[in-house]
Amino acid sequence: MSRLSAVVIAGENGCKTQNVIHETAMISALGRPLIDYVLVALRGSREVSEVIVSVTGSTPLTESHVRSRGYQSISVPGMGYDVDLHHVLSMISTPYVLTVAANLPLLRSESIDDVVSAFYRSKRSSLLVGVPVDEVQEAIIEPAMIKDMNGVKAIPCGISVIDRNLRMNNSYLDASYLVSDLEDFAVDVNNIGQLKQAERILRARRWHDRSPTEE
Repeated sequence: MSRLSAVVIAGENGCKTQNVIHETAMISALGRPLIDYVLVALRGSREVSEVIVSVTGSTPLTESHVRSRGYQSISVPGMGYDVDLHHVLSMISTPYVLTVAANLPLLRSESIDDVVSAFYRSKRSSLLVGVPVDEVQEAIIEPAMIKDMNGVKAIPCGISVIDRNLRMNNSYLDASYLVSDLEDFAVDVNNIGQLKQAERILRARRWHDRSPTEE
């Protein structure tokens, strides 16, 4: 099996706290930026060969932060998901690419490995991860998108795996789905309620006891 690159999508301003718009990736959860949790999970994955962070001109703090931690960042035009992803894909060479939203602080390495393994088993050219609607009602006030995934009404959680060459050539991608009720996928932080929920779970996992050297 080929190793693959992971692209963290971190070019957005999103969550509002106290009437201030924050760079989504840099929102603090238990004193750490959301993106740090994602980067730790990806770094521990046995399937991921390199980690790249996609940033825009709207996220200078994110770009500075990830570079200070030794990660490669690629600045994209900020012209929409498809255009920006095409720009990133043109600068990497692995045959498959895992894309992960930066606001998923509950991700763990083993969950990422399960996603990639499911993609390989599917023998298709893309995989989209979704969470059953009933599992995320507490975390999401109004889902932006609901899809039928394997006969289940599910919400895409911001994680996918794609065949890079087909995507670059604008070829048809044969879709497969992984529907999971794991909390790793169910909480994407876009508001204060979701942030508090993520922090409760992170405390239960004792993340607040970890030092940077343990990451």
